Amino acid sequence: MNKKIILTIILLIGLIIALSIINNIKNNDNDVEETFKATVLENKGNSLLVEPIEGEDELNSSDKISLTVPVNDATLKDLSEFSPGSIVEITYNGEIMESYPAQIRAIDVKLAN
Repeated sequence: MNKKIILTIILLIGLIIALSIINNIKNNDNDVEETFKATVLENKGNSLLVEPIEGEDELNSSDKISLTVPVNDATLKDLSEFSPGSIVEITYNGEIMESYPAQIRAIDVKLAN
């Protein structure tokens, strides 16, 4: 009887550890933020078409990226200040949709220093 109880306890501890690891992996995926600099090619009002500057990792994904801005996100600035030729710094969740041009959802967009 003792062996069954010990085995059950070990299995429960293993299950708790596995669920904790899975939960940590899921939480870490949501916390990813990537930032890169790009040149504005076109301003479409609620989206920008940009080209990552030389040396940015995002340039390996695509030479053009369409940046969409969530309409309900009050933390983002009005995109009208970004004109073609402006260098911007874009923060996003690290996900790049594989299309042409590539697509991302911005967390923040600002003029680069």
